[in-house]
Amino acid sequence: MRKDLTQQRREEIIDAARKCFMSRGFHATGMTDIAREFGMSTGHIYNYFPSKLAIIEEVISRGMQEFYKNSCAIQSNLDSYEQTLKHVRNILLPLMKKERVSMSLEMLIEATHDPSLAKILQQADEKARAHLRSLRKFPPEDPKDLAELEVMMGTFEGVGIRILRNPNADKNLICEVVADRLFARHEALKAKASRVYR
Repeated sequence: MRKDLTQQRREEIIDAARKCFMSRGFHATGMTDIAREFGMSTGHIYNYFPSKLAIIEEVISRGMQEFYKNSCAIQSNLDSYEQTLKHVRNILLPLMKKERVSMSLEMLIEATHDPSLAKILQQADEKARAHLRSLRKFPPEDPKDLAELEVMMGTFEGVGIRILRNPNADKNLICEVVADRLFARHEALKAKASRVYR
């Protein structure tokens, strides 16, 4: 019972922190703000997380779990364009929300001054790249495949910034274009493999 309550409290704190980061901004949010949103004292939060950085690390970790789930879904459904589009939307639409883009940009800016945060973000990125390499079965020694992976990740990350610059962009059409490219690449790789094994 105690373990369930602890987990529930941690979830509530993470939700409160996420709301604060998105509404107030990452840098402007302090433990007091999170405590106020959570509805308990700052001291109470320290029973569950030793610092704001620990909360941020957990927020990033949860984002990574969503990323793993959706990227696996895309990879395992690439034979169906409709399913590819569905899972691309699951990833991209949240990334294109203004609050989410702002929070990500603030974290990156803060990381240029905070080596601990920079390390957390770099480790998350390393895990994401390793995960995508394993899904796509990229040989780790092939520089061109690794460069393609960087371009693919840059596309997903950069789309949110485009929405900040052009808020009138059609988000659903952007998802369709990304799904088109993933689906076309998959079809080309299948065709290439079938020619090799003939």
